[in-house]
Amino acid sequence: MSYIFPSKEWAKALCSSLNNDKEFLSAVNGWNIEVLLVGKNLSNEVIKYLSSTYGIGDIKIIGILLKFNNSCKEASLLINPEINNYHNVVIADYSIWLKVLDGLNDPISTMLSVFKKLEVRGSMTTLIRLAANIISPMAKVMRRIPTKIIR
Repeated sequence: MSYIFPSKEWAKALCSSLNNDKEFLSAVNGWNIEVLLVGKNLSNEVIKYLSSTYGIGDIKIIGILLKFNNSCKEASLLINPEINNYHNVVIADYSIWLKVLDGLNDPISTMLSVFKKLEVRGSMTTLIRLAANIISPMAKVMRRIPTKIIR
C-alpha cells in the first residue's frame, strides 16, 4: 500500500511507523513537545487533491501536527490550522517541505540547506535540540513509508 502526501492516512502511518522503530524511540525519549509543521503557497494540485478528498474548500495552508511524549503520540494532517493556537510552529513554502522529503537520504544537509527559509515560532533552541535528536532516525523511518507525493 502506498500513502499519499499530504494526507491524514500518511500522517497516521508516520506515527505508527515511528513507534515501531527502536532508534526513533530512543531519540525521542525524554521529549514531551508538540510541533506544527506548516506548508504555505500550496500548488493547485495539492489544493485540488485535498479539496476533493476531504470536501474542504478555500484551502490556504496545511499543517502536520506532531505530538511527542517519549514516543509519537499523534501525527495529524490539519487543513487551515489556526497557527496562533500552537506554541512551536515551523512555517515554510510547500516546495521547501518537498525538498526536505526529497532529501531524506541526507537529512542533516537537507535541513541545513533550507534552514534560512523556515519561519520558526516558539523556542528556536528547543526546536533545534529536538531536530538534532530526532531528524536522522525520523528520516530513516519516513524513507520506509511507501509515499506518493502530490507536487
